Amino acid sequence: MSRTTSPIKLELWRERLDQFSQGQQTVQQFCDSVGCSTPTFHYWKRKLDLADPSADQVGSCGTAGKRSAFLPVIVRGSSSKPILVRVKDGTRIAVPADALTALEVILQHAHRVA
Repeated sequence: MSRTTSPIKLELWRERLDQFSQGQQTVQQFCDSVGCSTPTFHYWKRKLDLADPSADQVGSCGTAGKRSAFLPVIVRGSSSKPILVRVKDGTRIAVPADALTALEVILQHAHRVA
């Protein structure tokens, strides 16, 4: 059974996220003030960001107004564990840590093509 979200709940969270973006509180402070948990806040932020393709974001190449399919990743230190890339459709790609340069080239090319 698929779950649907009521329009009332969607509007409530749009208003809350708008209120948060115009305020000066931390996420925790805001959540405490409206009576929700931080995981719930982040769930709704992510859900509404994905539902609004017209939202302006700055892509990694600095182009304002375009929504990038990629998020910046910072890898610190060295690790023998593979990097796990999860694509929006749920596909997961494991990249060996020693192949990060190749991954960077692939992602830059994919970003230009998209």
